[in-house]
Amino acid sequence: MDLTERAPTLTLKQRVGRLVFPRLPITRFLFDILRDEAAAWAVRTKNAWLPSRRLRLRRVRAMHDVYVNVACGPHMLPGFVNLDLRHDNPDVIAWDSRRSVPIGDGAARGIRVEQFVEHLEAQEELPAFLADCRRALAPGGVLRIIVPDAERYLQAYCRGDLLGFWDLEVPNPFPDDLPTRMDIINHVFHQWHEHRWAYDFETLEHRLHAAGFTRVDRAAYNSSRDPKLGQDRDVHAPYSLYVEATK
Repeated sequence: MDLTERAPTLTLKQRVGRLVFPRLPITRFLFDILRDEAAAWAVRTKNAWLPSRRLRLRRVRAMHDVYVNVACGPHMLPGFVNLDLRHDNPDVIAWDSRRSVPIGDGAARGIRVEQFVEHLEAQEELPAFLADCRRALAPGGVLRIIVPDAERYLQAYCRGDLLGFWDLEVPNPFPDDLPTRMDIINHVFHQWHEHRWAYDFETLEHRLHAAGFTRVDRAAYNSSRDPKLGQDRDVHAPYSLYVEATK
């Protein structure tokens, strides 16, 4: 969650869209959704039809005892199957991870998901994604999820001062486009429409149990039941919630 990110301005596409379709709500949010869906469609289509993609995915699905790094972006981990929708590195597997991972049943020793779950639609995408992670995990395998900790932000807000926000390393002073405490809270929940839901431990624990996980624990930064999964990014440490689940 990048609090330094500025409020979006109208793009050229938006300005043209408002001229061509003046009565439609041509917003950046609409274009972002269409752009993301187009990117996901392109990846799914290429994975289904390109022989090189099909072969690579078959090889990935045939692997055992693998570690998976979901929605890795540019932060790949050695020894992991690194997945991302948008990729410019040949070592990243192009995959739309909103509902699934391309891993065989019970083939994953560990799956880590850092700053991605909050971007999933909460009613359909998240349950499908968690259920598929459970399917892919071997017995005793660990799913490690890292999200912004909404509880800590709400506690900071309820203090009535700014000290709690400074503990979360919110910029001092607040960014120009997030000038109030409530603006900061809204950013946690929405982040300019990039976030779909906010989580505390209670809520994430509930979703994981609903997906069939039997053990759900609060973890800590760079600390995991499987040390290989505890390779957390420093930038997210001040405000993140760390949760681990097993079958």
